[in-house]
Amino acid sequence: MIELERHIEILLLSNDCVIVPDFGGFMAHHIDARYDMTDGTFLPPIRTIGFNPQLKMNDSLLAQSYIEAYDISYPEALRRIEDEVNELRQHLANDGMYEMNDIGTLRLNENGNYEFEPCEAGILTPDLYGLSSLEIKTLAQENEELERQAVLVDINTAKATPEEKPETVQRPVFYDEDDEDEDRTISIKVSLLQNIAAACIAIIAFFAIATPLGTNNRSSHMMSKIDTGLLYRIMPKDVVSAKGELKTIQEVAASKEQKTAQKPTANKLPEIKSAAYYTIVLASKVSKSNADGFVDRLRKNSNIQAVVLDKPHNTKVIYGHYASESEAYSALNKLNSQDVFKDSWVTKVED
Repeated sequence: MIELERHIEILLLSNDCVIVPDFGGFMAHHIDARYDMTDGTFLPPIRTIGFNPQLKMNDSLLAQSYIEAYDISYPEALRRIEDEVNELRQHLANDGMYEMNDIGTLRLNENGNYEFEPCEAGILTPDLYGLSSLEIKTLAQENEELERQAVLVDINTAKATPEEKPETVQRPVFYDEDDEDEDRTISIKVSLLQNIAAACIAIIAFFAIATPLGTNNRSSHMMSKIDTGLLYRIMPKDVVSAKGELKTIQEVAASKEQKTAQKPTANKLPEIKSAAYYTIVLASKVSKSNADGFVDRLRKNSNIQAVVLDKPHNTKVIYGHYASESEAYSALNKLNSQDVFKDSWVTKVED
């Protein structure tokens, strides 16, 4: 049984060269991290092994390993190494090759010389333990992949029968946009404030001008001079006429019916005059060409009327215009069943 390969592997953990007496030397080499263009993969640094049959002089490093492992003398360690080298040569002569576990493969060529092929994964190195490859494609490869997916979607859509549902458009991978903190405001109707103010003034006026029992004409004359025009100006317009007088119940009801008739129907929403609006973001921080291509595929394959919002330093693909944030989230909840909207979010756009 050849134990030589195990000793070489252990010695190479802390040494860059291990010489097998009267056979050859195994030398470790460091290979830096590199990028493989064909696979689009970053490969980590490794240590690989080379073999030099000219290094045959005994440096006692391998013999010392045998002495410590088997508790034998130095001459006995040399004899044991010599026996294993002879056995290794016998394997090479009979089979033409010998595989050394976790080190590499030795071969005997037609000229009787040794050839060595190192282990592809490199030798065990504690300093490099745990490093793995990382796949990162170039922009050109990403664009080719997107075009190939678009062609496949078009072909599958054309072949789909009426009973079959065509495949949905696969979204390209974009950088996720960081959530932006937005100022939130609380809106209160002006009519509500008017009603509250009118009620407060009415209560104050009631206690201020209320006449106790048995008042004389002088007090009545003073109360008649109190200006109540402020009260009428604060009162809602629904209950005050153009002449500054309180309307009757019939007049108030007729005014409300007239306003109800003038309200837009459910099918015709009022036009949003505000420059700011809320929308659903499908993609962000992309190039203008990629955004245009994405919008074209959405309109062609899924009939999703998305548009490109070209802002400085940030081009987005958006869908829909909504007056409030709640309306935008309500629409997004209904569209989440579609793959295109699964990773979408709501944002506010200000022109």
